[in-house]
Amino acid sequence: MIGERLRQLRKAKGMTQEQVAAYLNAAKSTVSQYENNVNEPDLKTLVKLADLFGVSVDYLFGREPAARADKTDRNGGNADKSRWPQLLKENLTEEEAEYLQESLAMYRKWKARRAKNKGEST
Repeated sequence: MIGERLRQLRKAKGMTQEQVAAYLNAAKSTVSQYENNVNEPDLKTLVKLADLFGVSVDYLFGREPAARADKTDRNGGNADKSRWPQLLKENLTEEEAEYLQESLAMYRKWKARRAKNKGEST
C-alpha cells in the first residue's frame, strides 16, 4: 500500500525517483524499493515523505481515503484553489460529500447570524 501511494504522489507532483531520493538524502534504489514494496521507510522517513507530498502518514498507510490539501493551501500559500472541487469530487465518498455540504450550510447560517448580531450591537 505504501509503495503504491508513494509512486502515485511522486508522479502527481511531477517528481522523479532521483529527486525524491535527493530530498531524503538517500539512493534512488531506496526510493524504488519503497515504491515496489521491497522495503518500507522508517518513521522518520515516512514523516519526511508525508511532508514532501503534503499528506499525512496515515494517508501513506492507507488509513485515510483521501490526501489532505497541499500544505501551502493550509498555510495560506499560492496553491491552485480552482482544483479543489475536482480533487474533492475525485476523493470523497457520497457520504463524505453530503456531510461536507451539511457542515457548510450550518457554517454559512452561523456566519450570517453572527454578522446580523454584530450589526445590531453597533
